[in-house]
Amino acid sequence: MRFLLSVVLVALLATTAFAGENPDIMIGLDSTTGPPTEVNRVDPAVNGTFDVYVVFKNFGAGGGMLGAAFMFDRDFTGFKLTQTNLLPGLDFGDVEVDGWAITAGAECQYPDGNGYLVAATCQYMYLGTPGTITVINHPVDDNSVADCPNDLDFWTVYSNFGVGMDAPTSPVEASTWGSIKSLYR
Repeated sequence: MRFLLSVVLVALLATTAFAGENPDIMIGLDSTTGPPTEVNRVDPAVNGTFDVYVVFKNFGAGGGMLGAAFMFDRDFTGFKLTQTNLLPGLDFGDVEVDGWAITAGAECQYPDGNGYLVAATCQYMYLGTPGTITVINHPVDDNSVADCPNDLDFWTVYSNFGVGMDAPTSPVEASTWGSIKSLYR
């Protein structure tokens, strides 16, 4: 499975170039879609289900996405019922086990009028002990995003998710790839 995931992402990203990187793409978890409201906390009933939407933003003028890789670290009691790629392409892996890579197929997907692109959703059942879902790097493909026109970019986290409690802060200090590169010039 990892080999297939790597082959597909390599094929997707094979024509990528580092020129034109967008240093501002961000990933977040939201409880709503259409457009997202950046509500990143739910208080479900015990044995109740809820959806968590994977949202990207900050693509820049005219930017969009062809695919991305990420993983969830979850510590509330319950379990994942489903995971669904909301883009028209393929997806590979388990978001909690070996990471999840999603693609948009041949067509670029663009954010809505508010700048958000809702890319995927997971449905969970809650068993009663509060906790969090934190976005972490994919174990094979790191924090990669293939944007339009297929440049390789890297996301940063703007929002994690709390279940029965406040959402955790970003696992990394807020920064952009451009500002990191500037430190070494």
